[in-house]
Amino acid sequence: LTAMKVLKLYRTGISNRGMSSLGKALPYLVELQVLDVRGNNIGPSGMSALVKALIHLVKLEVLDVSQNNIGESGIVSLVQTLCQPSSLDTEQNPPGNKRLSTAPHYNTTLQELYIGNNRGVTGAGPGRVAQLIGALPALTWLNMSGDEYSPAHLSDTAAMALAEALPRLPALDQLDLLFISMEPAGFQAVMQAAEEHPTLE
Repeated sequence: LTAMKVLKLYRTGISNRGMSSLGKALPYLVELQVLDVRGNNIGPSGMSALVKALIHLVKLEVLDVSQNNIGESGIVSLVQTLCQPSSLDTEQNPPGNKRLSTAPHYNTTLQELYIGNNRGVTGAGPGRVAQLIGALPALTWLNMSGDEYSPAHLSDTAAMALAEALPRLPALDQLDLLFISMEPAGFQAVMQAAEEHPTLE
């Protein structure tokens, strides 16, 4: 199992309890490149388990946690972990296991991130994501859409932060912002940044 590269659990009903168990196993999957847990009614506690495991997944290229119930804090915690350098310590490694990577982690491999369509996300979460996301320069696809039934709103400050982040994502060719509203000034800034971006369609 340590050589597993793709793990897709789309709509398998794992919920928070299953995600907590999976979180304990993920640190051993050091070759994992694709993790898909969308549509599983995962909430903040399940997301916390995933966040703790993420620092071990240094080869991760695709992460999909969309269509869950993660909420503002879960989204922010997830993206902060992906964007910020950290080192593994003995408390984060399972006892007695020396096979796990202990190198400093900074994710420059992540190419696709799907955090959209999560219930409980109103605006503060996407706003913080907009401020952080420029630290993932390999991204080609970013889905940070709001929830269809409770759309999110980006303030002018958050929208400006997203506009400023786009030039730092040179490989980005897909940006999904469905069910997110913006003020006119913020919307104009995002649109201008998107139009000037070399790869965004």
